[in-house]
Amino acid sequence: TSAADSANTMIKADLELLMAGTVAGTVDASLISQWVTLDDDLAVTLDEGALTAWVDELAAACNTIGTQRTYTRPDGKSVTVVGGTYGWEVDKDSLLALVKDGVANGTADTVDIPCTQTGDAYNGAGSQDWGPRYMDVDLSEQHARFYDASGAIIWESDIITGKPDGEHDTPTGVYMVNAKESPSKLIGQMKPETGEPEYQTEVKAWMPFVDNYIGFHDADWQPAFGDSRYKSGYGSHGCVNLPVGSAADLFGIIQSGDVVVCHW
Repeated sequence: TSAADSANTMIKADLELLMAGTVAGTVDASLISQWVTLDDDLAVTLDEGALTAWVDELAAACNTIGTQRTYTRPDGKSVTVVGGTYGWEVDKDSLLALVKDGVANGTADTVDIPCTQTGDAYNGAGSQDWGPRYMDVDLSEQHARFYDASGAIIWESDIITGKPDGEHDTPTGVYMVNAKESPSKLIGQMKPETGEPEYQTEVKAWMPFVDNYIGFHDADWQPAFGDSRYKSGYGSHGCVNLPVGSAADLFGIIQSGDVVVCHW
């Protein structure tokens, strides 16, 4: 009788799990009944392995960092992008504890899924999970566009990106601007044969989005921008090269935390 009472308390639990207001999972009697186990002494417990596997599966379905995402740019172009460091990541340990506690107490509630990292929006796996304000870096067009919160272009420029040699390519993916500095000295990786950095370059505006080594900056040494110059001997070491005036304008409006999407 005691075991039945404990089990019946557990299956009363009804948890609606949300990601940014969107229902991403439900814990109810039909699911909980698969986890309830009785040991030899009729003590009621939850199958830890089955519960952990379910949490792992839900997290994998909700996580977006580095995943493939397809979206439509304001000008109508359909884009698919993979990679990056921006997005949502479920805190699996906290989610496991939340579900175990909720089930043990027969809780009926709507709760947010705990995350170690969140985004600006959530539209399910494979969809745009950032807001309308973002920087779109089109590597195939060699053109960058910065959209405001209404989806209007507030800045755009032809660009030169990394040399397509497998070593200096501009990485694709979804990132965030993580700093701003003016002026700044860009220092390349050390050359083992000389012990000297690959380059040391002074720039007026530096706006990194991949750690502190890939970002937007002015490039007064480039005679022109756009077209296919990036693969005709003018490609960068991975950064997004900008005309001096365009870089100065961008520095004035872009902020740390703004999303950057680099794609082909």
